[in-house]
Amino acid sequence: VVSTQSTGIDGDSIVQRRSISLSASCEEIFYSPDGAFLAGAGRGRSPLLLDVTTDYKPVIHCWSSSAALKTCSFSPDSRLVAFGGIDTNILVGNVQQPMDSPVKIIRAHPLGTINRVRWCDENTIVSTGSDCQVRQFTVTF
Repeated sequence: VVSTQSTGIDGDSIVQRRSISLSASCEEIFYSPDGAFLAGAGRGRSPLLLDVTTDYKPVIHCWSSSAALKTCSFSPDSRLVAFGGIDTNILVGNVQQPMDSPVKIIRAHPLGTINRVRWCDENTIVSTGSDCQVRQFTVTF
């Protein structure tokens, strides 16, 4: 179990706001730009997506990758979240429709692990991989 804490400033003091325990380690975690969600990618094959507005309850249960995830990122409008991992694929899902299957970009980096995914705009993902490539994908829902 991995535990993380969120802190804030109250006057002149740093105070603990929230403590979250996770069942697996995370390589990367990100809050959505609107602050409503927390996403994590780690050793597990299932991406982590928590709803901050409902006391950090899990949002997705049915998304999975064929191998461990390494990276995650939200679109600028906080509507989409992307995950990349060692299986060379990118998963992209809509946080407002978490029960829908994510779009899978199969073999996004066919020669190696996906190290980072980031959004350029609401529909464009840039990824880097251990194959020494930078790739760009357009996603539409």
